[in-house]
Amino acid sequence: MAMVTIAGQEVDADDPCALYAALYQAKLKMLDGTLAEEVEIRSAITNRRVRYSAASMKALDAELRHLQQQCQAKTSGRPARFAIQAGFRRY
Repeated sequence: MAMVTIAGQEVDADDPCALYAALYQAKLKMLDGTLAEEVEIRSAITNRRVRYSAASMKALDAELRHLQQQCQAKTSGRPARFAIQAGFRRY
């Protein structure tokens, strides 16, 4: 059982449902600015303040989708279902 820390929470890395919940909370904190870092540079000439976040929202959303599918497969015993796509069959 490997434990990881996500946004100050200890989470079991082998449990996709717990990882999903912790990463979703971290995403909400990023969106409201709680996890953003602020750097201030002061000199005799200027005073600058910069806020930044080190995470990519696109990568975080992809990982959340992946963990959600794993969690569904774990809790229901089967993978998520997908709709049948329109197309044709080659014989």
